[in-house]
Amino acid sequence: MTVAGRRLWRVLAFAEEAICYSFLVLLVIITSLQVFTRYVLNAPLSWTEEAARMVFTWIIFIGAALIVKRGSHISIDYLAKVLPAAPRRWLLLVSHAFTLAVVAILAIKGFHLLQITGASESPALGIRWVYVYAAFPIGMSLMALRYAAALVAVWRGAAAAAPAAGPEP
Repeated sequence: MTVAGRRLWRVLAFAEEAICYSFLVLLVIITSLQVFTRYVLNAPLSWTEEAARMVFTWIIFIGAALIVKRGSHISIDYLAKVLPAAPRRWLLLVSHAFTLAVVAILAIKGFHLLQITGASESPALGIRWVYVYAAFPIGMSLMALRYAAALVAVWRGAAAAAPAAGPEP
């Protein structure tokens, strides 16, 4: 991978984490505000629950991409652990290719969904749902990038200690 490619990969990794952790902080603030206004002031805000759900949606799908980056998704890896190196490599190639195909299809279908839901707005905040629903195809696209990188790494003969970690330096 070129120097520019590694730099772009690092920027993407930083952006994923920054967005996910920033949204987590925002979720805690919104939820705390909701609890405070509802139970202390006895005058709940109408928008906090909706905003919390929107932010949580983004955390889920960006977080799923982060888990792929770390190779921490739940998997049944017994066979990969007991196979010798050559069959293990083929098993990982098939596994990564299949997973890449699934998340790529989900990303494409998710972008199609955005075209359908573009006009509707949320009731309390008036935010277009397309901005919330975009979390799904963006998260799937990030996962597809990670699995594609892992597939290339296995194809080139890299060790599969973290199967979907990609070419992080």
